[in-house]
Amino acid sequence: MSRALRLLGILAVLWLLPWQARAEAPVTLILSDAGPAYQEVAYAFQGPAGLRRPVRVLVLGDVPPAELKRLSGMPGLIVPVGLKATQTLAAQHAGTASVLALLVPRASFSAIAWPAGLAPRKVGAVYLDQPVSRLLATVEAALPNARRIGVVLSPENDWLVAQLRQEAARRQMSLAVGKAGSVDEVASALRQTLPESDVLLLVPDAVVVNAGSIQNVLLTTYRYRVPVVGFSQGLVRAGAVVAVYTGLGDLGRLGADLARQWNPATGEIPAPRYPQAFDLAINGQVARSLLLGLPDEAELRRRIGTDAP
Repeated sequence: MSRALRLLGILAVLWLLPWQARAEAPVTLILSDAGPAYQEVAYAFQGPAGLRRPVRVLVLGDVPPAELKRLSGMPGLIVPVGLKATQTLAAQHAGTASVLALLVPRASFSAIAWPAGLAPRKVGAVYLDQPVSRLLATVEAALPNARRIGVVLSPENDWLVAQLRQEAARRQMSLAVGKAGSVDEVASALRQTLPESDVLLLVPDAVVVNAGSIQNVLLTTYRYRVPVVGFSQGLVRAGAVVAVYTGLGDLGRLGADLARQWNPATGEIPAPRYPQAFDLAINGQVARSLLLGLPDEAELRRRIGTDAP
């Protein structure tokens, strides 16, 4: 065999290696629990419009810590779905497998400590929450006369304040920020913030928005006659007038898009990002009781348009 042919053969083998790695490297979903929300994300991730390759699906409660260490100590992609699965994986990660977290708030994800030996380029995420520009675009589209934006945050979301102030200033809005270091401080933070607010913006925050506090938050805002813009359908059902959120199916499919860009040969995964797709929910009954003339969903979406990423 001539030297030229041998060289071509070597180049062909080298060219095929990334594709062989892609075919052999495993993809494993780890769901925080077996609830329907996590199942919907998993179905969208691996379904007809999803990754379209073999995916192993596990439920966190069925995976011993030793198995997490074993899985994360081998080349592959692990996709934890939900904050609990992501935090547990980080605590047990052996430093090799790439990670793509789904259904996680940005603040909580940013606080996770990954192993020192795991390169940042091997850890990605699709955030549960929305970018600041989209949040305030929604406020402006739904409530154009609301120029004073109120928000109550715990220390986990301190990073968000500067972004909110910058975006509010760009839109000629003002921002009133209430701080709550614990659930017990949420009520007083609301009482200080609501008199200075035309609308209260809720973002994912484990202290302010949780099962034990959310009803009191919504009742207090209603007594002050201040509408709430939230981040989930559940908040709209509970009393927010409007919410901007990304559906579970869209989150799963976006995760699949990023997984297709994962490079098994290097372990690199696209950087964490906000979802591009979004949905809207409206509570017409609460809007009417607050004497608000909200546009319908189609008009809201038209007004928001491409004003947000």
